Amino acid sequence: MDANRRVDTTKEVFSREFEKLDFYRNAIEGQAKSAEELMELITKLTKDYESLLSDAVKITRIGDVSQYKLLKAKEKIEDLNTKLIESERNVRELNTILMFYIKATDK
Repeated sequence: MDANRRVDTTKEVFSREFEKLDFYRNAIEGQAKSAEELMELITKLTKDYESLLSDAVKITRIGDVSQYKLLKAKEKIEDLNTKLIESERNVRELNTILMFYIKATDK
């Protein structure tokens, strides 16, 4: 995936968050606000931040579970690979023994 496509995908996935960011930037840059309007903005910002934090915690948990599963799968693959290498070694040894036996019985 090229860099431009990654940026486009990121903007699509986080479109709501980018919209909220633009909203708050525009609110800050706008005309002077009353204390009540600022309080409403802060309350809304706090709720949005809480939601975003909740999503981040969820994503982190999912990532942790996925990482754990991948590590367990890696361990199993390494164990199976070790067993495979040992089996190949045993087959070679048996093949060598068989070759000696065949040579010995041919005479």
